[in-house]
Amino acid sequence: MLNKPIVAVTSFHEAYGIEIKDKPTANLPDQISTLRFNLMKEENEEYLTAAKEGDLVEVGDALGDMLYILCGTIIAHGFQNKIEAIFDEIQRSNMSKLGANGKPIYREDGKVMKGPNYFKPDLKKILGKD
Repeated sequence: MLNKPIVAVTSFHEAYGIEIKDKPTANLPDQISTLRFNLMKEENEEYLTAAKEGDLVEVGDALGDMLYILCGTIIAHGFQNKIEAIFDEIQRSNMSKLGANGKPIYREDGKVMKGPNYFKPDLKKILGKD
């Protein structure tokens, strides 16, 4: 799923001397976590502008840049070998959000809400933090 983009962004990090963590960590220097946040924020804002303007090319550019930056952030935190398992567990959890009647529950803005059978993703198991 994300292997090709992560491999590509890893080459970028190697070529430009950007640190690559080899195991998961939540602890990055403040400067790095702030940079990663600001890069994602900037691309999210560019996406919103492009989507509101109906600019297909700029939407594609923003989405591609968002994926690139997300992959860089995954690598910066050392999650590259865990992210697919994390995604799969979050998918299982998200699919448990259906209401008691088997239908989705939506908030007024369209967000899918948690139903009675919802369970939290077990990421501790994946990250070896029992």
